[in-house]
Amino acid sequence: MLKKISALIALIIFSLNNFAYAHGTGWREVELKAAALEFLYSDGELMSYCEAKIYSPRDDKIAFQTMRTDELGRVAFVPDQQGQWRVVVSDNQGHRAEAKINVTQNLNNNLNNNNLISQQDIYIRAVLGVSLLFNIAAIILLRRRKAVNN
Repeated sequence: MLKKISALIALIIFSLNNFAYAHGTGWREVELKAAALEFLYSDGELMSYCEAKIYSPRDDKIAFQTMRTDELGRVAFVPDQQGQWRVVVSDNQGHRAEAKINVTQNLNNNLNNNNLISQQDIYIRAVLGVSLLFNIAAIILLRRRKAVNN
C-alpha cells in the first residue's frame, strides 16, 4: 500500500513540473490617468494599426513605449512624469505624424491590489494541500502497520 501511495505522489509531482516557474505572474486592476490621442490622415482617414513610439521628457532618443495604433487610430499611454511628451506615428509608407503634449496633471495613480494573486501561488497552495493530505495518510498507515507488527 505504501508503494502505491509513493508512486501516486511521484506521479503527481512529475505531472506538475510544467508549473515550476522561475517567476510567478499575476495581475491587478489599476486606476491610471492615461493620455490618449487619435491620429488621422489629412483626408480624415484613420491611421489604423500604424507604428507608434512615445518619448518621455526624460529621454528624447529611446522610446518610453512602442506600440501600434488601434483600429480607430488611437494611442493611449500612462505618463510617469510631468513635462512634454512626444508621440510619433508612422505607417512605414512615408506618412508620419508627430504630436507633443504637455502632461501637467497629478500623476498619483491608485492601485487596487484586490486581485493580485498569481497563478503560481494557486498551484503552490494546491500542491501543499495535497501534500498535507498524503502526509496525514502516510502517518496513519505507518501507525497502523506498527500496531499490527507489535
